[in-house]
Order: sequence, then C-alpha cells, then structure tokens
Amino acid sequence: MLGEITELRRRVRRSLGTPWFPLVCFGLLTMLSAPLVAIMGTAVLVPFWLIAATSGMLLTRRYYRGRARLRGVGGRGRRAGVLAASMCAAAFTAGILAGATGGQAAGVLAPVTVILVGYAGLGWLLRSPAPALAVAPAAALAGALVLAKAAPWTVELTFGAALVAAGASLRARDVA
Repeated sequence: MLGEITELRRRVRRSLGTPWFPLVCFGLLTMLSAPLVAIMGTAVLVPFWLIAATSGMLLTRRYYRGRARLRGVGGRGRRAGVLAASMCAAAFTAGILAGATGGQAAGVLAPVTVILVGYAGLGWLLRSPAPALAVAPAAALAGALVLAKAAPWTVELTFGAALVAAGASLRARDVA
C-alpha cells in the first residue's frame, strides 16, 4: 500500500509539468537588463541582479504557491527552492568573479553556464531531462555570441529571449 501511495505521488508530481515559469520570469528580467547594459555597461548588472534575482525568486515562489493551492498538490517545494536560490547566488557570484578575473565576456558567460548546470540539477531532481534540454539552446546561443565578441547587451537580450521562448514552449507542451 505504501508503494502504491509513493507511485501515486510520483505520477501526480510528474503531471504538474515542467518549470516553465522561472524560465519566462528570469528570461524577461534578463531581457530587461539588456538596455541597462547597453547604456551603463556591465557594471550595472551587479545592483540590477541583486534586486531582480530577489524579485524573480519571490514572483516564482508566489506563482508556485498559488498553483499548489489551486491544484491541491505541490511539486518539490523546498528542494527545488533551495536549488533555485543556490542557482541565483551561484550565477551572481560566478558573474562577479569571472568578470573580475576573466574580463567582460567571462563575466557574461559564467552565469549562463551556472544556469545551465542548475537546470540540469533541477532536471535530475524532477527526473526529467526537459529543463536542461530547454535551457541548452539558450546557453549555446549565448556562448556563440560571446565567442563572436558580440556586445554584452546583445548576449543578455538574446539569452533572455531564448529563455522566454524555452519557457513558453515548455508551457505549451504541458498544456497540450
């Protein structure tokens, strides 16, 4: 009987879908950072992401809590929240450290790498490759732009748009 309950919980959680909302939320925030970077340079990313990451985490938490109340069941709450908070902190730290030691391109690309690794971890937690597969094209595109020496604001805008597109495609897949 306990095995049946465990299996039922697993199936219900799987039916909750993939984490599309954080991709859209943080993709939009990344796109919002692009004009600031174009005008003020990459130094504006530190104060921007201090505020934006906190706001994005709060919006995401609110969304998933509301969804859990509406559906009567939640996902992987605490573990996913800890992973998401860790990913934000690690991306922020990686951007600062890589920017200080490796230059502007490294400072833009390091957080992208952390996000890709974080979504792979989230996929492992959810037992689904979808989160990492959704973020991989956005990360590859950002990497290609950095290697092509594109302006940092272009990388930010493109990466953000690709995250929004990935989140929208995951949402459409879940609805279908």
